[in-house]
Amino acid sequence: MAYNPPSYGGYERAKNDTQYKYTQDATTNAYSRFISQQRGKRNLGDMQNNYKQSFPEQTAQFGQRGISAGGINSGIMNNSMNRFVGNYAQQQGRATQDLSSELQQYDLGQLGMDSWRDRQLASIEADKQAAIANDAAQLDYWRQTIGSM
Repeated sequence: MAYNPPSYGGYERAKNDTQYKYTQDATTNAYSRFISQQRGKRNLGDMQNNYKQSFPEQTAQFGQRGISAGGINSGIMNNSMNRFVGNYAQQQGRATQDLSSELQQYDLGQLGMDSWRDRQLASIEADKQAAIANDAAQLDYWRQTIGSM
């Protein structure tokens, strides 16, 4: 009867499979985060450009209506401009917060993937060590059995 040494290659394949899945998922997550960040920054830039373009039109309407002229601003104009600027600031703040929250979701997803990979690799290594210990115990048993004959 020939001795067949144990093969632990299955554990290495399992580690490689885990690493491959992790790399694929992490790459997809990173790209999705990049696209989301790019889209969010573009939206914020568009919002700012629209505000800059509409600001002169907003102030010009008061002159056309005779509410503002030569350094004289009415309460109506002040209230309206405060609302205009306040609305922009609120929308810009919310859009920035939304983008930040969305990017945090991608970061949390990455942390989850990192944790999954670490748990998988640790589990595979524990299984491998248990198999080695079991094989060593069996070899010791056979050594004792054969040695006592």
